[in-house]
Amino acid sequence: MVRKNLATVEKARQAIEVLKGRLREDAEGQIKHLELYEKRIKELKGKMKQEAKADDDMSKLQTIAGVGPIVAYAFVAHVGDGSRFSKGAQVSNYIGFVPRLDYSGTIRRHGHITKRGNGYLRGLLVQAAWCMVRSRMGGCLKERFVYITKYQGKSKKKTIVSIARRMTELMYSVLRDKSKYEVRPWKIPLNNPAEMAKLAMSA
Repeated sequence: MVRKNLATVEKARQAIEVLKGRLREDAEGQIKHLELYEKRIKELKGKMKQEAKADDDMSKLQTIAGVGPIVAYAFVAHVGDGSRFSKGAQVSNYIGFVPRLDYSGTIRRHGHITKRGNGYLRGLLVQAAWCMVRSRMGGCLKERFVYITKYQGKSKKKTIVSIARRMTELMYSVLRDKSKYEVRPWKIPLNNPAEMAKLAMSA
């Protein structure tokens, strides 16, 4: 019995048809608990969507491609209105998107992200970033992703984390400025070696 066969209550009911006796009774009891959990989750998601639609800050966050009601709700619940932060980099650091710095003598290396913040929110933002780069309205962050992965040959998984970090800072800006997001094209820094080096390090 594989995990995908237990993904929903309906699939779980079909999967336990092969069981008999006490095993069948135990499985049916667990399915009843699962039904209650799924009902409660559905109710909570409905309430979250209603609140995200009615709340002005959450509505503005949803003007960003990839950001839906659940992501907006989680972001505002964890970050607030952004007033306790002075810049977007502090927010991405708070969530755990900032890479570790490893020093060896005079050499500084960027390691993996710290993951010191809320793992659930960080995961939601990464998924939102994937939605953004696949959206027609992805704007400058989508173009940045395509440029880094296609023309610089960087890993898509690593690049999407950097896009999620920049999305986090963008969401903070929307909350801070109380304004809707406007899609803008990205200016590729082809004639600026310093910017190109900075771009490669940030990916």
